[in-house]
Amino acid sequence: MLHVFVIGVQIDTGIIKSVHRHMVLMGCMSFLVPYSVCLMCLMPLGTFVAIDEVTFHTLPFVAGLTSMTTFPAVTNTLSDLNLLNSDLGRLSCSTALVTNFCSYVTCLALSTVGIALERQDWKPLKNVLLIACFLVSMCYIIRPFLLWMAKRIPEGQQIKESQFLVVMVAVLLCGFLSECLGQNASFGGFTMGVCVPDGPPFGSALVHRIDWMATNILVPAKFAISAFKVNLKSLGGDKVFAALITEDAFHFAMIMCTKGIIDVSAYSLIRSSEVVTDQAYSLLILNMLLVTGSTRLLLWHFYDPSTRYQTYKRNSILECEPGDFLRMVVCVHNEDHVLSLINLLEASNPTRHQRLEVITMNLNQLEGRSSAILIPSSEVEMIPSVQSRVLQIGNAFNYFMERNYDAVIVEHFVAMVPYRSMHEDIYTIAINKCANIVIVPFHKRWAIDGSIDATFPGIRLVNMKFMEKAPCSIGILVDRGQIGGPKSVLTRRTKVFRITQLFLGGIDDREALAYSSRMAQHHHTSLLLVLLRPKHTDVELEPEVHEKRLDQEMVDRFRMDCKGRNVHIQEQVANDAEETMQLLRAMEQGCDLFIVGREHGYAYSQLTYGLTEWSQCPELGCIGDVLASSDFKFSVLVMQQQPWEKLNSRVSSSSSSRSSRLVNDNM
Repeated sequence: MLHVFVIGVQIDTGIIKSVHRHMVLMGCMSFLVPYSVCLMCLMPLGTFVAIDEVTFHTLPFVAGLTSMTTFPAVTNTLSDLNLLNSDLGRLSCSTALVTNFCSYVTCLALSTVGIALERQDWKPLKNVLLIACFLVSMCYIIRPFLLWMAKRIPEGQQIKESQFLVVMVAVLLCGFLSECLGQNASFGGFTMGVCVPDGPPFGSALVHRIDWMATNILVPAKFAISAFKVNLKSLGGDKVFAALITEDAFHFAMIMCTKGIIDVSAYSLIRSSEVVTDQAYSLLILNMLLVTGSTRLLLWHFYDPSTRYQTYKRNSILECEPGDFLRMVVCVHNEDHVLSLINLLEASNPTRHQRLEVITMNLNQLEGRSSAILIPSSEVEMIPSVQSRVLQIGNAFNYFMERNYDAVIVEHFVAMVPYRSMHEDIYTIAINKCANIVIVPFHKRWAIDGSIDATFPGIRLVNMKFMEKAPCSIGILVDRGQIGGPKSVLTRRTKVFRITQLFLGGIDDREALAYSSRMAQHHHTSLLLVLLRPKHTDVELEPEVHEKRLDQEMVDRFRMDCKGRNVHIQEQVANDAEETMQLLRAMEQGCDLFIVGREHGYAYSQLTYGLTEWSQCPELGCIGDVLASSDFKFSVLVMQQQPWEKLNSRVSSSSSSRSSRLVNDNM
């Protein structure tokens, strides 16, 4: 009862609004079709196989139980496999919710009618009316009361002990009422959990206090006790075969076949009530272990959600035409990132001829919920725990848009998802909005004296996973206060915002130079481009000759575009990494923002050789990692362009349109 109460607390009731007609149809069919087929197969079974009366009456219950799909089991499986916020995961969650409701109503109706027909007594049908009254009272009396309690909690504080005790007493009373109505106590606990507002501070606090005991102690004990009752000697030699169908439908079917603790509880209940035999109970438990275990293994091995992130063309700043919108996705984890990101956008020189389309992603760790959320900020009332913060952040970017009327368009999205799969939502928005670049904040925060104030491993995990298969260019912003501080370009003071770029060569440095070229056209910025070359070069391979030609063409184009601007170009040479470090230290004076590519061409490896031996943040590249150390005081922007090898033109148009359709349906 405690475990399903926690599951109920984690359920986002707003998911009901995202359930579309096709999900309702799929959910109903997921239960009714297998159940109906099983019942039709049972009718003529007696003519082929000798079945005793007890077994014959047991089989319909076995068919009903195996046809059920419980929402908690599906969400647990998706969470373990990091698929909660994938297209398949969102579809499975919504469908499982419908299937769970459909199977419960069907089983309740059939069991009630069956008992009434067997006993020739229609009094059990009154229980259905009483259950309906119980559910209505939970929705219109208990839930408003709990919402009122949650609103009384000051922002940033936890629930009181008295509030916690009130909720726990209510859970026990709901379980007792469920037993009185002929239902299992877990039904009342689950219903009470759904009524509790999910997320912080109320729901997440309850989950934190109860889940460790329920999940780590009581649930394993329940599984162990259920397994003790399995009688292997009662089993025969039946075999189960599975047929494979199309790939997506097969993955969806596997997810819908997963079972969990609620199913085990149901099996134990019908066994203790002598509704099924020991043989049927043993088969149910072993079937659950086989199907659920193999399902997770097969999904982990065969299903790769990143296939939907493959694109037909490169999305980058270099590929952006002068008259097109430069589409930038900016990721915000907390309020500290807002000012620096807005100033970086301002430094990008938005004008009527170089317009910006900014898509903000307010990223939040999933707490006290079982299903991931990705919604426009206009629907933020679905997440009361972050509503205030989301609105404040949105207002800041909206003010930036108003300052740059007719040059900037801003859209806002809110995501609540575990850190380990947060990059999936960034992928989704970047592809859906055809983004040229995604800006993500660095995972370290600096104090006033320049020391590291805080480190956020979750943010680093998001950045590293996103860089693996980024569908566009990506920039990691290491902010030390200069971007959003008094020297920022947004203040429009007489003192200019000083930008330095180090150019060694390679695809990432060319992307960084394309971005610097836009910044150099701002009236309140100055740009220093440092072209670093090795004094002595080894024998160059043919591909490197081609890369050097592209580098030179890019630099020549930059010279032409930035004529008459506050731009200075220096050419420097170095022998090794030590001289490169000396050059970097010399450039620290007179720099507010340092821009560099993540990777560099093979011909320049001698200039960075050895820098990676003490690398702490390889996601920044060898030079970016050095610049992000405590030895330097300026802010850093590390750029990575989407490599050609990560493009896959073999993605079929049907797969692309199906992915876009699923994303649009869920957003």
